Amino acid sequence: MVKIGQSDATVDPQFNQLEAQFKEQYHKVKKFGRFVEKYQAAVKDLGNAQKGIASMVLDQYDSSDGMHQVATHYNESITGQIEAQRIQMEQHYNEMFHLPLNQYLGQYKIMEERINERNTRLVDMDRYNADLKMLMSKPDTDPTRLQIAKEKAEYKSREYNDLNEELVRDIPALLRDRSRFFDGLFANLVRGKAQYFAEAAKTMGLMSPHLAQVNRSGAGTRPFVITEPSRSSHAGSVSLPAGSAPSPHSSQAPAPAPGASFSKPQMQSQVPPRAMPQAQQAAAAAPGTRQAKALFPFSGQDNTEISFQPGQTVTVISQSGDWWVGEVNGARGYFPSNYVQLM
Repeated sequence: MVKIGQSDATVDPQFNQLEAQFKEQYHKVKKFGRFVEKYQAAVKDLGNAQKGIASMVLDQYDSSDGMHQVATHYNESITGQIEAQRIQMEQHYNEMFHLPLNQYLGQYKIMEERINERNTRLVDMDRYNADLKMLMSKPDTDPTRLQIAKEKAEYKSREYNDLNEELVRDIPALLRDRSRFFDGLFANLVRGKAQYFAEAAKTMGLMSPHLAQVNRSGAGTRPFVITEPSRSSHAGSVSLPAGSAPSPHSSQAPAPAPGASFSKPQMQSQVPPRAMPQAQQAAAAAPGTRQAKALFPFSGQDNTEISFQPGQTVTVISQSGDWWVGEVNGARGYFPSNYVQLM
């Protein structure tokens, strides 16, 4: 310890360093607990979102739909089980993490109080020593008063030194102990997470048999049922997303306009499409034809249909209904109109 300043205030660099280390660790321990609380709140929010998702899924099915019962099971049973598992994790953390942590923090609270008391005693000791020094500097000081001042200064010094020495021992011991204490918290923290996610995954796995026959890629290839913007009576500013195409065949065929037939018209000639001589191709591109850009791949199903790949140019010869007549590389035939975009 050294004396500095006009009032000879005592400064202890060793203790000041220990106090700074203590405050830093105390802050970290409390922050750790707050992070775990935030994690628990996030998992709770995740569970609430899960409930919302399940409810919205159920809303998509009429009671007569075959998937309604599956969605009901997901909404009422699965999400309920997962919430029960979250509550178990909450109880585990409260008992095996927060309770021990709060008990451990009790030591820090006690130490914080002792440090504050030590600093108060330091101020008192310096004040009494300063008073004693002043009295000793006066030759006419009453001996009795001087003796009382000396006893008070000695008492305050002992009081300060006893607590200071105790803290110099206890602070390093507390800082060293943190690793072994946190071993148990660390293990309990991981166990709580692992148990919750394992049980939640197991519960969600109960849905797999009910969805085993569902075509998971079907949503990405599901045909659009509304009138395509290019053929709508209202052009609008919104177009169908690129990369998604209705299929013109079997159950994936696009829906016809109200009152219209979607049957493909019969070709006048059933001969397979064939390449035409260049002169005939030039003649075929007569006035009235239009060019279109293929948006999706189309493979003709018989000799009345043409095939093309995205990006190819199709000469549109006839626009009637959902199947148009066009020509690609000299081959002429039908193709689905919603697979191209007029240029």
